[in-house]
Amino acid sequence: MVMSHNSDASQSSVQMLHPGSRKLFRYWEALRAERPCPNRNDIDLRQIVEIMPNLAILESDSLQNKWIYRLAGTEICTLMGSSQTGQNALAGWDNFEKDVVSKSLAIAQDRSQPCLVRMRLIYEGTPILPVEMVILPVLDEKLEQTQLFAGIFPLLGGRPFLPAPLLRRELVSTRMIWTEHETGDALLEQVGRTATPMLRVIQGGLASH
Repeated sequence: MVMSHNSDASQSSVQMLHPGSRKLFRYWEALRAERPCPNRNDIDLRQIVEIMPNLAILESDSLQNKWIYRLAGTEICTLMGSSQTGQNALAGWDNFEKDVVSKSLAIAQDRSQPCLVRMRLIYEGTPILPVEMVILPVLDEKLEQTQLFAGIFPLLGGRPFLPAPLLRRELVSTRMIWTEHETGDALLEQVGRTATPMLRVIQGGLASH
């Protein structure tokens, strides 16, 4: 499993494997313009109607240390095996993975930085399904808080044969995406405070594992 920092947002959409992830990220970037993140009311789902079933809004429940699906599209509910609206988005991870994902989501919210998560969904009696999740902060002006606009997309061109119970999920990687409003040093400092460092920085040289 890898948690890393990407210092070039202009290359981030290339690193996203699913075309739906790239479409969503580019749409978010266009809405954001020079701001840290767009307002939720700026989102016009008619512009991304073909990926609407794969979209969700995540909201932090800090009192219970949860991230709740405030809204979840039908494709996400199908992938997870049940309706996800109102459910804990961290359910199904082991404790270590839950901690890593929770901290990544917190950075995305607090620093207005996108995040890319890859996981494997493991179903009963069907092949393992790799999935990509892109996390994008949006400002809810009415609630005066940052929520997370998410897209969850199955990779390798398909879904499991359904119905098949989802047994568990496994984290493959998380990656923070640095956008220009945040300095690289500030983001690296935040990542270093919230997760096991995965990069060693050599002064005057290149970062290496």
